[in-house]
Amino acid sequence: MFSNERKTIGVFVERTLNEFQNRMCQGIITAAEQLGYNVAIFSAYGNYGQNERYFEGDQHLWQLPPYEELSGVILALDTMEEKSSRSRILENVRERCHCPVVSVREIVEGCNNLLVDNRTCMNGIIRHFVEDHGLTRLCFMTGPESHWDAVERLECFKSQMKEYQLPVGEHQMFFGDFWLNMGEEACDWFLNGQEKPQAIICANDHMAVAVASELIHRGIRIPKDICVSGYDGLIESLSFTPSITTMTVPFFEMGKKAVQIIDEKQEHPEKIANYYFEAEVVPRESCGCLKRSDEIVIKARRNQYEEAKTERNRGLQFNFMSIHLSECYSIAEIGDKLEYYIYNIDNFKDYMVCFCENLTERKDFSTYTETMEMRIGIKDRASMGHIRIPFPRKMLLPPEVTDKNPQMWYFTPLHFQNKCFGYEAVRFQTPEVTGKLYFDWNITLSNKVQDTLVHTEMQRLIGELENMYDRDALTGMYNRRGYEMHGRGLFKRAREKGTPVFLSIIDLDGMKQINDNFGHNEGDYALRTVCKAIQTSCLGENINARTGGDEFVVIAEGITEEEGVRWMQEIEKYLESFNTSGEKEYDIHASYGYVCRVLKDEDSMETYIKESDEMMYKNKVENKRRRGEPLR
Repeated sequence: MFSNERKTIGVFVERTLNEFQNRMCQGIITAAEQLGYNVAIFSAYGNYGQNERYFEGDQHLWQLPPYEELSGVILALDTMEEKSSRSRILENVRERCHCPVVSVREIVEGCNNLLVDNRTCMNGIIRHFVEDHGLTRLCFMTGPESHWDAVERLECFKSQMKEYQLPVGEHQMFFGDFWLNMGEEACDWFLNGQEKPQAIICANDHMAVAVASELIHRGIRIPKDICVSGYDGLIESLSFTPSITTMTVPFFEMGKKAVQIIDEKQEHPEKIANYYFEAEVVPRESCGCLKRSDEIVIKARRNQYEEAKTERNRGLQFNFMSIHLSECYSIAEIGDKLEYYIYNIDNFKDYMVCFCENLTERKDFSTYTETMEMRIGIKDRASMGHIRIPFPRKMLLPPEVTDKNPQMWYFTPLHFQNKCFGYEAVRFQTPEVTGKLYFDWNITLSNKVQDTLVHTEMQRLIGELENMYDRDALTGMYNRRGYEMHGRGLFKRAREKGTPVFLSIIDLDGMKQINDNFGHNEGDYALRTVCKAIQTSCLGENINARTGGDEFVVIAEGITEEEGVRWMQEIEKYLESFNTSGEKEYDIHASYGYVCRVLKDEDSMETYIKESDEMMYKNKVENKRRRGEPLR
């Protein structure tokens, strides 16, 4: 894998742009570089849109990793909302991996687990509110009741409140969503109790921001009326106004520790253990411990402003990218446009797009092909041009873009609905600023690939329709419409250039006798034989057509009369060879007439046809007389 003989750690996560995932991956990459491991981070986007066909396509990514070749696995299953994602990855890991496996933030049986100690995780914040602020009416918003960590954090809250001999009534506990959607419901619940709470403690920062926002909307002052706290220590909690008191979790250190565990247990992957991290209280404005002029808060809000400005510009750039991609009708053209917009991906070093083999000819899009093709490559921030590099799928990338140093790559799926196209691979310049993969970029590219496939198929169908329209179904030659359309263009070019035109009429002799005596199938066979004789004998740029039941036309520009006559003689030799073979009970003969000269003013395709036809008829009569056939 990666063609450098180093051991590779596979990381399974969704949405690496989010802060926990981002910081964890930075820690993983930092430790892996120090210890000499490759890292392949497989990052899908999940089922946010609740579109089942899209989600099915997104999940193709879990088919990509060469599980048997991984020397370590790091799982971030709690970033995946759908149980099917978790079960699919776990099934592959358990059946196909033979290496140390580390699960981060979620207990997985049979794995090393890196966990926040939920048994004591809320103690620090409760102690801060009770002992430092003298508060006694505390409420707690935990995550979904189905999440084990949400239940454990609630139990920690109740245990600590009991230790302080503080009451916990019904309206002091609420099951939320670990996200931003239930701030209003939580505030309704907490404020409908017998006493107004002095503080609302949330089991993560997202819910704390949602609750604080709703309290402000209701005119409740933070922290003067009610204090609010969160958990995780996300940047969002620092930049919100007021900044949210929180418990910081060392996501970066958890990522580093996961790699260290894998390294330590290379020889004994069967030895597993649980490892716990402690969170630290960070008091801020939402409990009254920081002034608004605090340097950290000011810096965070300034960074948030700059990031918001960058995001607005990036959104505008992605819109322009979509507009420019609408002009593309091939993979090469898509690559040319991406080369221009790729610099909107922060800190990237290399960017590759690998497609399934022969993508535009595929009919089955259900999975990746065993051979992949790298069609778009930007290496060291410079385009590799129009490329098509095939390589085995299990390598993940061709040797042309990797080296002997530890390789750190992010892989994301490219698909349209449930159709698997391939994947993107991104490498960043430094571990400190990494993992920013943009969903809108991915969707825009995937949709454009689908448009390109549809366009290619439409062009193919149009070509088939045109062939059906101007081609003879029996022989594949042009029909009358085809030869008139293309022949007139040839005559026009020849007149402009002053070059000679050769036109020959060729007629199958005895067509009626073959049909009457041997059947129409044999008559068709005779017509196809004459067609093959023409195509074999009349070489180069020319127009061959079947213009009637047993009549053919050959038109060529820029050849001499001698060359044209030699073609006709070759046709006769072909048919003579067929007749002497005895393959059929009947012989096949053809008569021809021709004209070859530089066009005169009065000449047209019709005059050439008339002269050639008259010559052909005379030759037909002579040929019948020579063969002793009736002249009728």
